[in-house]
Formats: sequence, structure tokens, C-alpha cells
Amino acid sequence: MTNPEIVDLHFALRGEGVPEDYADALWQAIRAVLPWFEDEPLAGVHPLAGLSPGARVWYLARRSRLGLRLPRARVAAAQALVGARLRLADHAVEVGAAQVRELQVAPVLYAKFVAVGGAADAAIAEADFLAACRTQLSALGMAPNLICGKAQSARTADGVLSGFSLMLLGLDKEQNLAMQCVGLGGERKRGCGIFVPHRSTTAVATLE
Repeated sequence: MTNPEIVDLHFALRGEGVPEDYADALWQAIRAVLPWFEDEPLAGVHPLAGLSPGARVWYLARRSRLGLRLPRARVAAAQALVGARLRLADHAVEVGAAQVRELQVAPVLYAKFVAVGGAADAAIAEADFLAACRTQLSALGMAPNLICGKAQSARTADGVLSGFSLMLLGLDKEQNLAMQCVGLGGERKRGCGIFVPHRSTTAVATLE
């Protein structure tokens, strides 16, 4: 079962690396090339894939990818990123060819970073985070099991976003696809609240 309206668009990336805290810079760079993206409510930017950790840097590899989640009707317009050179602080990456991937139902959904509040000086407590997630899920008519992973943070021009990685279990097929389409929390353009299928819950303690 797939969703015909929302898809993922994955671009190859070339370059040496990106800053350790790249989310805000990446969003600003994408917005400069795709100005319509900001006003597209269901559009989001995946955390970069295929990176290797270094000292205050993530190194790119041949498998590194930039992913966008967006309405299928916007795929052609998003191809404007192909060939773009994105400046992320002291680093630059070149965007290569793109591939469309359909959303797929999976027993376990995972988001690397869910931010349920705006930028703040203090990190959110896990109990408060889970309570906020359950409130938002209830408003959507969903009551999945939640498994919280590691604390996450990202610095923006407005302050620091804080949250956790999160797994959702027990959604039916319709809810599963709906969650992948609408996400959870805020800051979707900075890589937050975007869920993808995950293989299992066995390694939840190590989830970033």
C-alpha cells in the first residue's frame, strides 16, 4: 500500500562534508533555490543520509543523499535543485540526480528528530516530550505505542530546538501513511518530525 499524493525525492550529494549542526543552514540553502518550498505545508527535508561522523563535521560518502518529502505535483519543480551548489557555513555540497521513492507502510515508523516546541534555551524533558507527542497524536485520532530514543538538538537563528528520536508502533495502514504525510511536531523544513519505515525496535537504545 502506498500513498499516491506524497513521495520522497532523494538527491545524490557530492562534496567533502557538512557542519555537525547543519539543519538550519541546509534549509536556508534549499529555500534559496526552491522559494515555493517554504509555503508548501506537507513539504519537509529529511535528515541527510549516508554521513560519517568526524570532528565537528559529517563527512559525505558515495551513498550520501539529500531527501525531500513533498507532494508528487511538486516533483518536477524540485528538480531545480539538480546541479545546485549549496553553501552550508564553511562547507559546500553539489546536488546530483534525483530519484522518486513511494511511501510504504511499515510496522515500525522512526523519526530521527521530533521537536514538539519552538526554539528555547532549555532542553525539553523526556516526560514532557512524550506527553506533548501523545496530545498531538490524539488530536489526529491516533494512539500508537511510543518508544523514545536519544535527545536531539539543533541550533537555529531563533535559538536551539530540542527533542528526541522517536519510534511509533501499532498504527493501522491508513494511520501509518497519514503519519508519514503529516509528521509530528514542528520544524519539518529543518528535518524534524518526518517518519520513515524502520526495521525493528531491537536497537532503540542506540537510536540517534
